[in-house]
Amino acid sequence: MSVEAIKAQIDRKEFKPIYLLQGEELFFIQELTKYFENHSLTEEEKAFNFSVFYGKEHGIEKVLEQAKRLPMMAERQLIVVKEAQHLMRQFDKLEFYLKNPVFSSVIVFCLNQKKLDKRKKIFKLISEIGVVFDSKPLYDNQLAPFIDALFNRSNKSVSPKAKIMLAEHIGTNLSLVDKEIKKMILAEPNTSHFEDIHIERYVGVNKDYNVFELNNALLKGQFERSAKILSHFQQNSKDYPIQAILPALFNLFNKLFKLQVLRTTNTAVLAKDLGIPPYFVQDYIEAKSYFGLKGLGRLIGDLKDIDLKSKGVGYNSNNIKDLYKEILISIVKARN
Repeated sequence: MSVEAIKAQIDRKEFKPIYLLQGEELFFIQELTKYFENHSLTEEEKAFNFSVFYGKEHGIEKVLEQAKRLPMMAERQLIVVKEAQHLMRQFDKLEFYLKNPVFSSVIVFCLNQKKLDKRKKIFKLISEIGVVFDSKPLYDNQLAPFIDALFNRSNKSVSPKAKIMLAEHIGTNLSLVDKEIKKMILAEPNTSHFEDIHIERYVGVNKDYNVFELNNALLKGQFERSAKILSHFQQNSKDYPIQAILPALFNLFNKLFKLQVLRTTNTAVLAKDLGIPPYFVQDYIEAKSYFGLKGLGRLIGDLKDIDLKSKGVGYNSNNIKDLYKEILISIVKARN
């Protein structure tokens, strides 16, 4: 079941006796937890019918003891168990309760970055009478729609360039993306459409030196400009950590490699296959003349090696700044 489907279920007051929120991506688990807390009960009902337990501090027995109680002056009580990954070994104790649950009690277990084994009997039992939500990380091509959705929640919109700048500057740290968008909207409540200037102003992205501009220069074959941007990154490596730059470059050249082997010229099909907005397809097509298939294959391999070095694999971490030069050399060697 999706985030929106669970929210709709809560809005309709169609509750299951147990919810298991689990998986790698914390953002969606936290978002659903807040939604349960804010929309399951009225403020008056919360006073006597809302309980929070923490897996590090409380056992399953304490949770079940609360669940067996009847709500006070309300249709239901809400029990949220945070950090429930610390209780995974105790989950079998839920079996007896779940065979005859108290339907006026709604228990929400939050397993941060952990998952219950699907082969276990207790998992199957939870799935049968409750809801299991598996929170998965977003792929890079899912980040732009996610950013759109965050702006749309506040009845705002965002330009394509601003969206890509934000995505490439922050990456898939969804909580940080959400925080930065909220910061912009709070700073400019009367602005309905956000542009790249807002990203520069509030997120701290340098107008001339950022990953978006680097990728843009590479797509246009502006190698001197690319070298200048990479040199700026190297000189200011604390502000432009190599671990934030490599994924963006890898994605760029991986898409160019894929474009070289695709046989279609249909813009809509290419946009879908490459995971980019249709209005950027022409930039990628033009970039084909600057990089050949063999050069791109070698470059992608070089970037993977540089990534390992940046993580200290067979490399002296004191020389991290030299890796920016390696990136530039690899790009130059890959050109047609």
